[in-house]
Amino acid sequence: MGIARGDEYAAMDEDPDDYRPSSSWLLQVDPDRRTQLSVIRERIAAGDQIPRHWHDVDEVVLYEEGRALVHLDGLDTEVAPGDTVFIPAGSVHGTRNIGTGPVVIRAVYPATRVRMDCVERNPMPGTEDRAPMATVYDMATGEFTAIGATDLPPAYRTGDRGLGGSP
Repeated sequence: MGIARGDEYAAMDEDPDDYRPSSSWLLQVDPDRRTQLSVIRERIAAGDQIPRHWHDVDEVVLYEEGRALVHLDGLDTEVAPGDTVFIPAGSVHGTRNIGTGPVVIRAVYPATRVRMDCVERNPMPGTEDRAPMATVYDMATGEFTAIGATDLPPAYRTGDRGLGGSP
């Protein structure tokens, strides 16, 4: 039976493109490896934001606590506890905590390796002059590998979607 247990969150202080040491996360996969699903449990600290980015797979984000502003394909919408955001692969998205306490989310992916192309950055100190990178996260091990410069998703290259707004 695939039950991932635990609540040991880690500070988000290792990714040079998404440096948020006041925020924390926990990566989970099926311990039996019978599924290819993965989950990120995250606490976004007051004032922090997940920088705008896109993935090569669909994502579902469940908002459990706090107030957040979600950016999805050029539109910003406030979400509250109980809201669920469905994000198609290739859609530029991000989340900003607009409340005074943490925003608690669970993000679900149909893969245990997920590509993330940052469109903007929360730069790690000393890396402010770098361009955003494309990274592959291995949700089973927690390791991430930079694979090169960020690319825009195909729909953005053809002009089908806008990048305006924030976060």
